[in-house]
Amino acid sequence: MLNWIASRFRPSTSVGVRSSQGKYLYRLIWWGCISVCIPVILAGAVYYQLSMNRVKEQITSEGQSSLLLMRDRSEHMLQGIEQESLKLSVDPILSKVSPRQDSGNSMIWHTDFLDKIALVKNSNSFIDEIYFYSSSENTVLSNRYGVIAKDEYRYREDIDRIIADGEISKWAYMPSAQKDGYITFARVIPNTGAEGAKGVLAFEIDTSSFSKFMEADSYILPLEQHLVIINYRKLSLRQDSGQEIINQLASLPGLDTILKAEQNADSFIGKGVNGASAQYLYSKNVFGRIYVTVVSEEVMAGQLNWIRGVTLLVLFFFILFGVILTYFNSKRAYNPIEQLMKHSKALRVGRVQSKENEFEYIKECLDFLDNESEKLDQVMTKIQPTLIERCLQQLLLGEYIRREPLLRDCEAFGISVNSTNVVLIVDADNITKDKRFRPEEKGIIAFVISNVMGELLQENESVQGYVIPYQGKGAALLQFQQDTDQATMLKMTMRYAHSVCTSLKHHLSMDVFVGVGRFYSHIDDVPVSYKEAEIAMQYRIFKDTVPVLFIEDLELTKKQSAFHYPKISERAILESLERGEYDAAAQYLSEFVESLSISPSYSFIYQSYYMLLFSIVDNLEKQGVNLLDILEHNLFGQLQAKQTYKEIYHWFVEVVFPLYQWLADNYRSESGLSAVKKVCKYIKENCSKDVSLVQCADLVGMSPSYLSRLFKKETGINFLEYVVECKMTEATRLLSETNQSISEVAEAVGYSERNLNRIFQRYTKMTPGTFRTKQRS
Repeated sequence: MLNWIASRFRPSTSVGVRSSQGKYLYRLIWWGCISVCIPVILAGAVYYQLSMNRVKEQITSEGQSSLLLMRDRSEHMLQGIEQESLKLSVDPILSKVSPRQDSGNSMIWHTDFLDKIALVKNSNSFIDEIYFYSSSENTVLSNRYGVIAKDEYRYREDIDRIIADGEISKWAYMPSAQKDGYITFARVIPNTGAEGAKGVLAFEIDTSSFSKFMEADSYILPLEQHLVIINYRKLSLRQDSGQEIINQLASLPGLDTILKAEQNADSFIGKGVNGASAQYLYSKNVFGRIYVTVVSEEVMAGQLNWIRGVTLLVLFFFILFGVILTYFNSKRAYNPIEQLMKHSKALRVGRVQSKENEFEYIKECLDFLDNESEKLDQVMTKIQPTLIERCLQQLLLGEYIRREPLLRDCEAFGISVNSTNVVLIVDADNITKDKRFRPEEKGIIAFVISNVMGELLQENESVQGYVIPYQGKGAALLQFQQDTDQATMLKMTMRYAHSVCTSLKHHLSMDVFVGVGRFYSHIDDVPVSYKEAEIAMQYRIFKDTVPVLFIEDLELTKKQSAFHYPKISERAILESLERGEYDAAAQYLSEFVESLSISPSYSFIYQSYYMLLFSIVDNLEKQGVNLLDILEHNLFGQLQAKQTYKEIYHWFVEVVFPLYQWLADNYRSESGLSAVKKVCKYIKENCSKDVSLVQCADLVGMSPSYLSRLFKKETGINFLEYVVECKMTEATRLLSETNQSISEVAEAVGYSERNLNRIFQRYTKMTPGTFRTKQRS
């Protein structure tokens, strides 16, 4: 009986427990899901509100960044065009134009001016056409049509309108040019000594090129006396034509508000193109140009909609993830022994197989990184000077004191020690006049020259040797069989040297000089040949010099003759400078150079140029100019860097003579002090902006380099330090006197919050928050 009861009870108990356990499992899952969903939904709501506020701030910040970027790019382009127009308008060619010129003279100045127009046009990709209308000849000079009668020119109506408007210079959409997609910058050239205009100089700017250069949806609008550059986001998606878009933008009520506003920079909400609300951000500058960024309500709504979608998607994902995680965790927590038994059973019968490929993926990643590391090492090895290059550099400089290391390295790198050797040095001529390179890029120039030399050496089977870039020049060590006669070696060397000159001239438009040392049969004498090649290069200072300079030919031409310093030419140069006749001074400088060219001595010629420079400096000092103001330009150091007579001549004409004029005309004037005061006032009034040295130089009509030196001289600190001090002074005032947040204070002084913290701590040794707390305590 008891056994029967036990047998009946055990199954019933088992089923009841299993049923109870199943209900408890589902209840545990549901409570876990509810516990996950409620905080996730609350967190999603908070995240949504924070994201919406952050996106609105981001839209405003992006608009300000876009405005600054548009302003910088536009100013670079517009100022470049205006400067080129001004240069052409004051060109001496135009000043000589008169109605009494004969046809021959007209043709000459037509040709010269067309060449200058073409040069300016080709140097600026935004300029599509430049034309000059001569009122005395009633003709138009255009880079596209050449010389053409005004009545036959397609923009004749534009010319009449420009003259009728009577403005000296302006940006405008002209009736005919606008149809071709151009905006015109016109400058009326007055007729000196007579009524009316001598002519009109106009630049036709392709608006499509401007739009490509700027951000999308950027347009130019000449309004009244201002030039408005406006960026209206998503406006190009409308089906309107370009002219209709410009008309719609010009009629925006927000632009009238901006034109009447007294602030130089601000933002506000106004009506957009379709009448809906839009956010306006604008910035004005001293040149009468206004930069505007407009973000329509539609664009802002589009950017906010994705926040809603992303929030819902993230919310759904986290809820789903929480439900799944709760389900599996509950099951694992409920029946861990069952899981362990299944796993053990699977292990015994071989059912457990790794389906996770992370290890294989990581292995492949490590293999890939290892391969890339090897490739990087190979690239770095190629970039760094090779061991053979180091050996050749030491050989040229004569750093091998003992013969044994030299022979050992030559044997290791395959350099023959039983050959006749000669060294060639190749250097670019007057590289300062080549606008493709800067003076500090001599390493790049040497690399280019050595590459060409190496290719030519590989193509020349009769000549063996090595080429390396060295000390800003290309250096070659040529080796010949010892049984080769001197004449043959010299012939092959000169042929190779001339081929280098020809190739660089033909392919790279680069003039070079080649210095050639003597031939030596011992490897130990290579440094001697290198020094002789350097001495040969010194003969570039002579006026009539061949591109290939062989040391023996040069020293054979030396002759001892009585020669005197050209004192008469020096006196004529100084007198011309004192009278302000700088063209005459340049002419007398040519005579000075010509007089020196007959001297056989390199040292005499070089010292003569130093004596001339000293005489110019002494003349300035006699006129009352402070010697320190002259010497701060490092004129003697600049002269030392010049190697050829062309470089020296151009340096005197383009650097020394203008500096003489400026020092003589402006020394001891009070304009410098007043200019510094004006700049200081401008910086203090514009602490919230990014004030640059170029802007301040334009404000006072000085060059940036001179303003920088003058500012340091008058204030005792450099320009950048003064700007930072003004911003920090304003920041400390705002922190002490207002309740603005740190980010608002940073925006008020033109910094990001991160930069303000860093700079403020550097100047005050404490953070902005610590400073505010200390001030208020």
